[in-house]
Amino acid sequence: MNPGIDRIVFATDRPLLVVGFREVLRRAGLDAEPWILEPAALTDSLRPEENWLVMLDGESLLPWEAIDEARRRAPASRFVICCGSIAPELVLAAIEHDLDGIISTRIPVPEATDALARICNGERQFRFLDKLDPRPSDSPALSPRERVVLAMVAQGLRNREIAVALGTSENSVKVHIHRLLHKTGTKRRQELAVLAAPLLARANTEPQLWAFDAKWMFGGNPS
Repeated sequence: MNPGIDRIVFATDRPLLVVGFREVLRRAGLDAEPWILEPAALTDSLRPEENWLVMLDGESLLPWEAIDEARRRAPASRFVICCGSIAPELVLAAIEHDLDGIISTRIPVPEATDALARICNGERQFRFLDKLDPRPSDSPALSPRERVVLAMVAQGLRNREIAVALGTSENSVKVHIHRLLHKTGTKRRQELAVLAAPLLARANTEPQLWAFDAKWMFGGNPS
């Protein structure tokens, strides 16, 4: 068991979800048998004196109030969303509720293992494969990746911190920020942060496409 984690919990009503994560948990040094809880029962079951790794099933309806309360009760525990279909709104909600990360079940096992180990060591990680649908427009329409970067800029994260969380390079983050500045007509990062709330609110009303180019599923073979 990872020395910083006392217990592993999957908050899900789909017990088979745990099967796909067993190899990832093992490689990350988390060899204890996971508990399975209904998401709504998380708050009452959490033990504040213990540090838990809480894996939240993103395919289920997440009880955000209960999750927020659980985080307040056990601030040292790690809360991570895991699922295959990851929409931009889910990433933005994870950022808004200050979760420790998202791990897609469509990324390779070694990458998922690395992300989980980093989360257990106190880093934020948002790992998923995406293939963005280009949408040329005269309006400042934001791609899913740009929305995530914008939300992190609004939180005051530096380029290096954003790059670590997304598993990408600082240069890639700089490119996204440059595009955001160009789209919004702003000149400075501070101005961009001020515009974040209305831009993200507007983007949430628009239809979004986010296709995944998965290499393999957990436990499967390369495609």
